[in-house]
Amino acid sequence: MHSHVLPGVDDGAKETEEALEILQHFYRAGVEQMYLTPHVDFSIYPKNTPLFLSQRFREFTQNMPRTGIPELHLAAEYMCDRQMDPKVPLLCLHHSFVLIEMSYYYLSPDIENVIFSLVSNNYKPILAHPERYIYLHNKLHVFEKYIDMGCSMQLNLLSLSGRYGPQSMQILKHLLTNKYYRYAGSDVHSPSHLRLLKETTVSRKYAAPVEELLHNNHELFPLAHSTFNVARQLFSTPL
Repeated sequence: MHSHVLPGVDDGAKETEEALEILQHFYRAGVEQMYLTPHVDFSIYPKNTPLFLSQRFREFTQNMPRTGIPELHLAAEYMCDRQMDPKVPLLCLHHSFVLIEMSYYYLSPDIENVIFSLVSNNYKPILAHPERYIYLHNKLHVFEKYIDMGCSMQLNLLSLSGRYGPQSMQILKHLLTNKYYRYAGSDVHSPSHLRLLKETTVSRKYAAPVEELLHNNHELFPLAHSTFNVARQLFSTPL
């Protein structure tokens, strides 16, 4: 439900061959459907309008093999800033879910306005990888506030490796223990992310909660499929 595989549009896959390698890996792991969610951040990627990304998605999928890769859907990961306008058509997950993010360096001054505007316009915002906003490690109450406003939380599976540091793990454990996460995604950008994901292990304490998040991903897809087997194949050590 969160990936940067559409080639040549952001900091994810650069070439079609690289994107195909990623897609084939997920298919072999049991992933049947997958969202491509390129960044929409006009300060960094000014071309990434819904029209442009939709055209690139059509071009990309037209040249894809019909077998050996997941069924692909297009959505986007939106930066929370003043340029985000929920009154224009958005690239959503399953009609109304909108993936949003903040800077890794500072709290977005627009985050609450964005959440409020999305909810007011009948969208369902999902905050991507809250555990990576490490400047909030001593302000954990803000996540509960966002949830109360109608925003869900999405765990990055790779964060389970601890590669983002102790403050990130502090946030992750807090959100996972208190059941503040709702969904889980890979946020894969490259084949190297796949290798890191395969090397990631999950303790027994967190295995069941993570599998539950993957099961909740059903809500985001047009057709529901079982994802429990996926969790067991994505990681190097069985959950």
